[in-house]
Amino acid sequence: MSAEEADKTLKQDLEDLRNDLQRTAGEIKVKLHLAGMDAKDAWDELQPRLNEFEQRFDAKAEEVGEELKALGGEIKQRLQNIKSKIS
Repeated sequence: MSAEEADKTLKQDLEDLRNDLQRTAGEIKVKLHLAGMDAKDAWDELQPRLNEFEQRFDAKAEEVGEELKALGGEIKQRLQNIKSKIS
């Protein structure tokens, strides 16, 4: 193989590598965007439940029962799920 052919092969290899890196980076960018959308959707769904918990807690601070504890546990688990999605 001549030096000119070796240069062309090296150039093509580098172009192929660049294209592969660009394609992979683009795929990752799309997946990160979608993951962010999933986390935002989960947060938007959870927010009213969190507000409900806080309102009920304030209204019945002295009567906190099993139902309110269950709601708090559910919200805590969902918050942890969202946190793990964005970590």
